[in-house]
Amino acid sequence: MKSIKWLPSASLALVMLPGLYAEPHCPGNVASIRPHFVGRSLITVPVMLDSTGPYDFVLDTGAQITTIDPLLASELHPVRLGATHVTGVGTYSHAEYAKSDLLQVGKYSIKDPLILVQDLKQIQQTDRHIRGILGQNFLGHFDLLIDYQHHLLCLDDSKQLQDRVKGERIALAPVPHGDDYMPFTQPLIVSVRLSEFPEQPLLLQLDSGIDFPLLFERGKLLPYLQLIGRSERHSAAEEVVQAFAVLPPQDIRVGPHSLRQISFVTPVGAGKDIPVKPDVDGVLPTALFRSVFLSYSDQFAVLQQ
Repeated sequence: MKSIKWLPSASLALVMLPGLYAEPHCPGNVASIRPHFVGRSLITVPVMLDSTGPYDFVLDTGAQITTIDPLLASELHPVRLGATHVTGVGTYSHAEYAKSDLLQVGKYSIKDPLILVQDLKQIQQTDRHIRGILGQNFLGHFDLLIDYQHHLLCLDDSKQLQDRVKGERIALAPVPHGDDYMPFTQPLIVSVRLSEFPEQPLLLQLDSGIDFPLLFERGKLLPYLQLIGRSERHSAAEEVVQAFAVLPPQDIRVGPHSLRQISFVTPVGAGKDIPVKPDVDGVLPTALFRSVFLSYSDQFAVLQQ
């Protein structure tokens, strides 16, 4: 920053500088949470589990259930409930259900949360300190503001954020087969239009845990520009990893916002091995926006470019 040589006195400088360096904070009286950003899109927050921690968890609006890695499970000894399968974007693997006593972020907590115990080595390659994923079965109890511009996170159970956040409210689309989901785990879906399919709106899931827009079946209707990754099967963990192809850039219209020339990817290769999300046409990263406000209870989003 340039030196301010024209100020008439040092006292004026002392008055002005604190304002220049004031930290951003959540609107109203909502307590601010300082997440750690890995790159542009990966958000980690400090999480207390059974009054121990804090541990670094990835905040993921696209994950239904909060997840911990096996090593943390061996330290905390949650009550094991049985085996399950987990389907992610391009992955399909085994996991185990468990139940904890208390899950807390900042001053907000829920009791007796269901959690998954799953290998997280893939995401831990990005940040070795990650111990879990904070999913919708926690986030769905609150209003949520992710401010990418100011590196700020806000949780609220008092509706204060709703009154303070400015911008057009975009109604979340009804979830097909909504009765199949557990409470507080339904995906956050918005209706969008792409320049390649202008006549038919598509349903895309708002996801803070992914850094690239994704199309499922619609991707088969478009030529792809480049193949990235490769298909793998890990027999020991019984995990399938799928390759992706880059599609031609699209213009996106969501609510009042227009995003120009956004590149999507689409799964290719091992598609028969990995169940496709049946309720949505694809995934829209929240990191495409300057800030994102999500109201789980009132089912709307406010997006800021």
